[in-house]
Amino acid sequence: MKLSFINSQLTDPKLLKRLSSLVDDPQLLIPQKEEEFSKLLKFGLYPAEECQPFVTKQGTPFYNLDNMSVIPLHEEDRWMHYGDYRFRQIEVLYNMARIDSAEAHNWLKDNLFQQRVDSRKKTEYKAKFRPFHRQGWKQIQTEWMKYCLCLKYRDNSAFRKDLHSTAKLPVEDATGTNYTSNLFWGARLVEVDGRKYYFGCNVLGKLLAQLRDSNGTIPYQLPEDLHLFGKPIHAI
Repeated sequence: MKLSFINSQLTDPKLLKRLSSLVDDPQLLIPQKEEEFSKLLKFGLYPAEECQPFVTKQGTPFYNLDNMSVIPLHEEDRWMHYGDYRFRQIEVLYNMARIDSAEAHNWLKDNLFQQRVDSRKKTEYKAKFRPFHRQGWKQIQTEWMKYCLCLKYRDNSAFRKDLHSTAKLPVEDATGTNYTSNLFWGARLVEVDGRKYYFGCNVLGKLLAQLRDSNGTIPYQLPEDLHLFGKPIHAI
């Protein structure tokens, strides 16, 4: 029943087309058996009572697990860092690698994008440096996310506290959103045969569980030509 539900959801050509902006072949996200639900790049149904949902809203439970969670502006001594680059949200570092340009990275730094994710600046950044969007981003995005989460674990004590305060599967709750990417990185609440589940790939949640179980040491593999500020990626 679970597999048939997932297949019925993923026969929607519009959904598959939107998922193709995230992965080369959305069909590969469809599990062939329930044992595959736990695989990183497979859709699944996760029993709601075994999940710890979180959303992008300050003051909500487990807010610090979200990539958009913000370290307070006045607590500069707690900001995360990449070399001498300081920032308040791991989403900033994650988005930097989408663009293959030292000029673009320095533009972000000069425009104080490290202080918070400003939607206007984010749009301007993407438009200004569109010709420099990294080729093969779909293939490396999850590996780069692993790197970013390891760095967040190293620098953000509030994140570590939230992560280790639950043994449940973290889930970025996409129930109230319309972004297809949220079904890839997170999952939405559904009901199947009278039982509540979270439905999605939940890639971020699975990575958070790995991070918790390994105490912040998820292995990652990045291409040698992935640079920030024109230099090779710093080891964590």
